[in-house]
Amino acid sequence: MAYTLPTSAASGIGLADYIEHVSATVDTADTDSVLASADALSALSSDADLLVDHLNGALADLACWQNGNPYMGPSLLLGRGKDFTVRANIWMPPARMSLQEEQTLHSYELPHDHTFSFLTVGHFGPGYETTIWEYDPGKVTGQPGEHVELRLLEHTDLPSGKVMYYRAGRDIHTQHQPPALSVSLNLLIHRQGDPHAQQRFFDTDNGRLTHSAPSPATRSHQVLCALAGHLGDQRTAPLLEHLTSAHPSPAVRATALANTVRILGQAAEPVLLHAADDPHPTVHGPARGILDSSPRQAAVPPSMP
Repeated sequence: MAYTLPTSAASGIGLADYIEHVSATVDTADTDSVLASADALSALSSDADLLVDHLNGALADLACWQNGNPYMGPSLLLGRGKDFTVRANIWMPPARMSLQEEQTLHSYELPHDHTFSFLTVGHFGPGYETTIWEYDPGKVTGQPGEHVELRLLEHTDLPSGKVMYYRAGRDIHTQHQPPALSVSLNLLIHRQGDPHAQQRFFDTDNGRLTHSAPSPATRSHQVLCALAGHLGDQRTAPLLEHLTSAHPSPAVRATALANTVRILGQAAEPVLLHAADDPHPTVHGPARGILDSSPRQAAVPPSMP
């Protein structure tokens, strides 16, 4: 489950010292090592000048403001190490913007998991409240509307100084608006071995998956396959066909299949027959749909990329 971690009182440390500490002492592939670094994150949070120094530096050099920040919403990229990122999240109270804007920007009231594990600490303000569930990702295929067995863990908050740990692809949480401006600091652990892991979003009232967000790697490979399908030639088809079975992402396999069919037309039947046995419904569903059509037409259905 998501952990609330006890920390000992410590004097504040600066951002550069914190990044150096994590780089030198934390094995990001070892959960226990990450958890043991909670005191250091707490010490970073005790640095009252952390965000002021960051913002002042940005005002003095606007050209460098948040260069390379890949995160959505009001997330400030503070620094990076080999396998980790340090960021600050700004949580706005009600009435600063429209409800729809707030919920979109901050993911308020939107239960979701993460593709990375992370430590978080309340840094400034009263902090948000959050509800946390867990699930078994091995029992989820990723289809919208799919039933997901959820286990409610707790309803808690993140006041200043409290440190928590969330597990990649297991812990689901939703944030609720804080009563006043709040800031949390995160140590994000870069996930190893699965660049195609998808972030998932849930309807926790009904125990269902609502949708998934493709990773940047997945989306990039999908775009490549789609371009190849529209611009490629007969040399392109075998390359796409290889990806229909060899790529680790079902979404990319499905896109490769659609664009193999786009190039080969009716000659794509052997590829479709092979894809019909794919273990994932994202791939075998469209393939079987084409094969079952009468008369059989090797055309790309509207649902395929």
